[in-house]
Amino acid sequence: MRMRVVVLVYIALFVGELSWSGVTPLIPSYVEQYDLTDFEGGLVLSIASFGILLASLPASAITQRVSPRTLTLASMAIIAVAGFAMAVAPAYWFIIAARLVFGLGFGVMWVSTAAWLADAAGDESPRVLALTTSIVGLGATLSPGYAGWVAKHFGLSAPFVGVGIITTLLFAALLSDRSGTGLNKDPAPPTRELLRAARADRDLVTMLMLTTAAAVVWMTADLLVPLRLARYGYDVSAIGVVFSIAAVVFVTASAITARRADRWARPTIAAAATTGLAASALIPALMAGVPAALLFLFGASITTGVIVALTFPFGLFSVARGAVTVAIMSALANVIWALSGMAGPTVGGAFAEWAGDGPAFAVLAAVAAFVAVWVARRPEHAST
Repeated sequence: MRMRVVVLVYIALFVGELSWSGVTPLIPSYVEQYDLTDFEGGLVLSIASFGILLASLPASAITQRVSPRTLTLASMAIIAVAGFAMAVAPAYWFIIAARLVFGLGFGVMWVSTAAWLADAAGDESPRVLALTTSIVGLGATLSPGYAGWVAKHFGLSAPFVGVGIITTLLFAALLSDRSGTGLNKDPAPPTRELLRAARADRDLVTMLMLTTAAAVVWMTADLLVPLRLARYGYDVSAIGVVFSIAAVVFVTASAITARRADRWARPTIAAAATTGLAASALIPALMAGVPAALLFLFGASITTGVIVALTFPFGLFSVARGAVTVAIMSALANVIWALSGMAGPTVGGAFAEWAGDGPAFAVLAAVAAFVAVWVARRPEHAST
């Protein structure tokens, strides 16, 4: 395993996550500074997800003509430019454009780095790819504090300029890499043929089902839980502390799972974790109040930490059989997370406003339960 490459790529993903998640605590300041509506403020948050959605599948197709190393370096350059653009943004719509460009770069990065990591890790690729969830979780844990502190002392654009500087340094470090990894173009058939074959592959479908359960529940809960806590008197700081602790729990669970990914990527374990996620979502569906919301949050942190860490190892079973490439596998996961990031807060919020957050949590429990039943019914030997 080429450890230097793996570590540098991990850091690049971590820094990218700082920029993606770090914008959240800055939204109220943008709303005040530019006199924005709630929708316009939310657009600053969601436009990056739209960029990820646009870039993911095209990036996987490009890997047949461009090496993962080249694509990764190009994506890092795009992310750096987007960060520096925030420093000179003269108006609100320039910020929107910069965040869209960042999303395009981050979407490409996830696809290309997955392929590069798989090449650099060799036989250790299940563990190495599974550990990306811990890296991203750590970034999500630290990003609100990083962005809030830096913005408070140096201005709203400063967190993204910092990301741009660090990404530029990482770009230089990876550009000088001479490991010989990440250079091979994907020899796979055209993307359309791969996608057609992938629909029939149970391991890949399992990966996508697990990704859907985790993404839909988390992206919607990011709205429902803070709203419930706020109704019971929690201020912004207290909510941030709660979510930071939950992120630590998620990182711990995903890291433990990643270390055992080659043994734990089994339908029984995945179904058990998804059943636990469904049970966690039932708690606030059936009970009002803060304790129920907190029980859900920490239960979901543990179970989704396990679920998300198992997604790539299941996908790698499909890669080994030639049903799909690493780039396509990563792109499809990106699409699910991006769609959930855009639709979860809006659709879930609208439903909760109409029916109440209890029924909304019940819907999340039903989604997780459906996935758990589907995964539990598949043959245990299919992925071995």
